[in-house]
Amino acid sequence: MKVTRRIKLLLLLQFLFLWNLSSTSQCDSVKSRFALGLRQHYGFIIIHSKDIRNISNSYPLGTELDFNWLYIRKKDWDLCNCYPRIGFSLTFWDFDNPAILGYGITSLFYVEPFFGIQNKLSISIRAGAGFSYLTNPYDETKNPDNQSYSTNIGFPLLLNFTFNYRINPKLYLNLAANYNHISNGGVNEPNKGINYPTASLGIDYYFHSLKLKKRKKINWRELHKPQKRTDFAFFASAKQLNHYEFKKYFIFGFSVSRSWQVGRINALTAGLEWLVDGAKKEEIKRDENFSGDYQRGGIMFGNEFLLGRFIFSQQIGIYFYKPYKVDDFYYQRYGLVFRITDEFFAGVSLKAHRHVADFFDFRIGVSL
Repeated sequence: MKVTRRIKLLLLLQFLFLWNLSSTSQCDSVKSRFALGLRQHYGFIIIHSKDIRNISNSYPLGTELDFNWLYIRKKDWDLCNCYPRIGFSLTFWDFDNPAILGYGITSLFYVEPFFGIQNKLSISIRAGAGFSYLTNPYDETKNPDNQSYSTNIGFPLLLNFTFNYRINPKLYLNLAANYNHISNGGVNEPNKGINYPTASLGIDYYFHSLKLKKRKKINWRELHKPQKRTDFAFFASAKQLNHYEFKKYFIFGFSVSRSWQVGRINALTAGLEWLVDGAKKEEIKRDENFSGDYQRGGIMFGNEFLLGRFIFSQQIGIYFYKPYKVDDFYYQRYGLVFRITDEFFAGVSLKAHRHVADFFDFRIGVSL
């Protein structure tokens, strides 16, 4: 009952956040157009660890319902020579392995720029993050074979590429390639995660006809100088040490990064982060062969997609300080932040070693 109430609250908060962002534009048809979408997914699970070979013949099937708003003002077009869309999706997943993986419901908030939507055929790219409810987590007695997730609540991430075909001014057909990830961000173990590419076929129905203006493409450098930012962030998370202990260990850290805009919606980044990992501290206490420091430092390089007030980032990190030499010497970070003002931002980030999530953190920061 507590888990059910928690996921309902998360869904409500997510939807209210999206509604708040888009409520002003619904009242003015000049700003945006609202659409409902329906998609059907089919895919396979990537077997990235020997611990999950028992689910190698699982082929996920998903049914997705979308609520989205396409922004059509000139200032929205000028962001990317495209029309950006924000949305909220609910997807029911049958992982094709009820005995081990069970079923799942994911709720995602996403941003999706559309290129050439005035034409018969257009393309779009979607990046999203959110919450999930999974029905059959690891249990030492009832479900010891599930090494993919060990909590009912997880954190899904999505990246997709879509072809859109206009049937009429209100109805669009879409075909997409999707990369989906679900894990609990290291809060509980085991947590190998579910990484599953899917192909999807769907439709979008706009409640008003999309009669979009043909706008002139302008070099983004004529609109403003290339942006440069220095971001300072504090992040925090909690993590379980292993699957048979329930205690959570606090993780926190600080980062500084520099961003240089090199394209209309792209920026290159470089930065440093320092991590204080309570779970690693406990591991060291139990390791008779090691008595060094549990803290870590990393240098990161990456890319950002600049989508208005939203920024979707991908970074590769290399540890320059890691006395306790477990895990790889490199890692990845995937982040989605919302710029509350020009100076302040908040968001989420997933840190992973290859296909295995390390932890999922929440962060706040300031830009100079």
